Amino acid sequence: MNTRRNIGAEISKTGILLDLDTSELMVIWSLRHSVNCAITGENPKDLFKLCFEQHQLPDISALIDEVVYGIGEGTDDKGPIGSELCDHVHYGEFKVLELLYMLQNDKYSEAQTSVMFWLKPDQGRSVYKILNAFAAILERVNLIIPPRKQYNSNRHVH
Repeated sequence: MNTRRNIGAEISKTGILLDLDTSELMVIWSLRHSVNCAITGENPKDLFKLCFEQHQLPDISALIDEVVYGIGEGTDDKGPIGSELCDHVHYGEFKVLELLYMLQNDKYSEAQTSVMFWLKPDQGRSVYKILNAFAAILERVNLIIPPRKQYNSNRHVH
């Protein structure tokens, strides 16, 4: 059975942060930057100016902020999103990547089930809807979340 602990252990053993695709890194750093900006009071839009220049990605800072807020309100986990200096993938970051992968590959039912088992119902619905938009935007600018066996191994994580 895949539990949260088993999935987390598998991710840390494989060193997934070192092997991340550009699209995955962009998502993780966006989440981390949004959290950091909430703490420091910086404007997260500065990072997304860079994303626009490099990937023609529109300003998605509002989407990222809402995802971060939804995760913060929807889970009792501590540290679901890492700091900007963290060298491994946190569980919340993994779940966002997994959901984006599922959504980009038309696995809507699996994505909805995954998010609803992870987050409280109100935040799960909100995060699911926001990530649908985010997945489409990423796909439009060719930032595709690559297939990983971890993204397909999700069972009930709670």
